[in-house]
Formats: sequence, structure tokens, C-alpha cells
Amino acid sequence: MATLAQILVSMLRQHLEDVVYREAAPDPLFYGLFATIGLGAFFGWRRSRAIDNLWQRGVIAVLSAVGGLLIGFLGAIADRLLGLPGLIAWGVAAVAFGVAGSRWATRASA
Repeated sequence: MATLAQILVSMLRQHLEDVVYREAAPDPLFYGLFATIGLGAFFGWRRSRAIDNLWQRGVIAVLSAVGGLLIGFLGAIADRLLGLPGLIAWGVAAVAFGVAGSRWATRASA
């Protein structure tokens, strides 16, 4: 979600003036980071449902949220180095690795 918010901001900055941009999009990066924390915690909790210990499931959910934030922050480097195409490539790579990691995690728990 953070990478999607960064893509949105990058596209808005290319097409709008600074004054108009601030009025058109009220802080999309904040909402993107907030959504990243929520989705990371939700999917971390959901993927760890085979674990009986509530504390361990909570730790996994928190680590998932922090991992999502780290992926979003690293997207800023892709944006600086390669611009919008690099940010889009980073988002696609993040989704691909996330799907692969999710499949690996569920396969290992079976």
C-alpha cells in the first residue's frame, strides 16, 4: 500500500502544480503508511492462525506490519534512483515476493 501511495504521489507531482497538488491530495503518504500497517498486521495474524500461542501470533503480526513499512521506505530509494518506472517495478517485485513468501509459509505449515 505504501508503494501504491508513492506511485500516486509521483504521478500527481508530475501532472499538477505544487499548490494545486497540496489541495487535491490531502497527505496520501500518511494514509498509505497507515493502510500498510493495517494490512501487514491483518495478514500476519491471518497467516499465523496455525500457531496456538496468542503472543507469538501477535509478534508475527507486528513483524509483518514493520516489514510492510520497510518495503515502503525502500520504495523511496527506487523512486529517487529510477523515477516512476522504478517505483512501479519495485511494487511489482514486492507483490511477487509477497505472494511467493505467502505460498511458502502456508506450504511449510501443512
